Amino acid sequence: MVAVTLLLVLAYFLPSLVAVVRGHQSSLEIVTCNLLLGWTVLGWVVAFIWSLTAARWEATVVVKERFHSVHDAEVPRRLDQR
Repeated sequence: MVAVTLLLVLAYFLPSLVAVVRGHQSSLEIVTCNLLLGWTVLGWVVAFIWSLTAARWEATVVVKERFHSVHDAEVPRRLDQR
């Protein structure tokens, strides 16, 4: 009985665990959504899909003594992806 309860709790908080382990930038919001709305199936699904989305990080690049904000989605990974 204890094992089943533990398994159900882990399944309930799976979106939160995925977000924290992946280092998602919105992990606090995902945990909140999971905690407050996870009991509805729709809330759990939203939190789970959100935890699987790619995190977009912002970097600051210095070019000729000026600062530019660059999102990683705008920076090509390789030259052939331009």
